[in-house]
Amino acid sequence: MRGQTKRRSDAKVDYKPTIPLSLKDSIERLADITNKSVKEVANHLIVSAINSQDIISSISRYFQREIRFNNTLYFGALTNPSAKKKHPPGTCDRVSTRVTQKTDQLIDALAYALKCTPHRTCAILLEHAMLNYDIINAFIREHLMNGLDAERLNELQKVLNYINSMSDSDEYSWADLLSLIVREVHAPVTAPSEMVDEFIISNWRDNL
Repeated sequence: MRGQTKRRSDAKVDYKPTIPLSLKDSIERLADITNKSVKEVANHLIVSAINSQDIISSISRYFQREIRFNNTLYFGALTNPSAKKKHPPGTCDRVSTRVTQKTDQLIDALAYALKCTPHRTCAILLEHAMLNYDIINAFIREHLMNGLDAERLNELQKVLNYINSMSDSDEYSWADLLSLIVREVHAPVTAPSEMVDEFIISNWRDNL
């Protein structure tokens, strides 16, 4: 009799949710401008969505079953809208990611409440996370802070302050600023420090 293979406690779980092409493009673009893999970005978005009470509360309108999640009790009902969604052929594609076993268990719990597959649950979490201003802005800010020294961060904050002081529209975020940097820095540099140096020297030094 063959013995069963025991899963390592730190083993990751693979997911390949099917998502709209526009969402996949956005995740790939976010991965590109932060120099991270698509798997890393997707995993970060999923975990952030799971930890967001606002997102879970929004998703709860699809719950078919009662569930206690993150210390909050959510009531489900069969009369609630279904989380299952069919997209026209050719409008979706799969995205690959890997999550921890703890995250996998939380996804399973949400899938139970939603009465859909864990992969569909992942897709829902990705959709909500990508539309969440706070999650995306925090992700971009963390990326910049981890790759820059205090002097560069100070210079970048000056740029952000200047842009906001000159703008009559909504306030610009760190995500907006990084997007602007990537657009204006034409040289193939990937390190945040190099991008910021090129951006500030070439475009903003005279304005600060």
